[in-house]
Parts: sequence; structure tokens; C-alpha cells
Amino acid sequence: MDCEITIAGRVISHEGTRTVSQQEILAALVADSSASVSEDALAEFCRATSKKYGCEVYVWMDREEYGNENVFNGGSDYSVVNEICFLSVCENGKEKVRERTDHWNERISEVL
Repeated sequence: MDCEITIAGRVISHEGTRTVSQQEILAALVADSSASVSEDALAEFCRATSKKYGCEVYVWMDREEYGNENVFNGGSDYSVVNEICFLSVCENGKEKVRERTDHWNERISEVL
């Protein structure tokens, strides 16, 4: 089974919105890969970043596992068979939202 992990974020300040890349988050967490990053570490990064800039920060991790999935006609299709989406939202160093869902979190779409 293949797995795709995407980590990203947004800093929403008075000066405008800035994207936080996966590489930037991994470097700040001193992590070798996205697979080694915990939800707690992402939440702490979000909290610290929001405190540093004095604004609202969104950080998320979307994990999609791909595999063969049966379709109704008896064949199979290679697609997403499991998804875990984690979202942390902090403002001025205070956690506002911390959610784990089994699908893409629409709150993320609001800031994209």
C-alpha cells in the first residue's frame, strides 16, 4: 500500500497571508520526513508560530493511503482507501481548533 503525506500551513497576519511549506515545518521540527512527524509536534509548531507572529496560524497534515478498492462491477480500482486529516488552528499562542478527521477537513479549504 502506498502512502502520501502532505503537511502545510498558513500564517494569516495583518500584513497578509503567507504559506508555510512542508520543508519549512520539517526543518523547524528537525524531522527527516513527514512520516516521522506527530500531531502533537504539529500542534506545538502551530502554537509557537502563532505566538511568534501574534496572529492566526493553520497547520495541517493529510495522510492518504492508496490501495486496491473493489468497485461494484467486480473489478478493482487503485485509489484512496484510507485518509486521516489533522488540523491545528492557533491564534496568538492559544489553541483554537485541534481536529482529526477521516476525510479532507473543509476548514483548510477556507484558507487555501
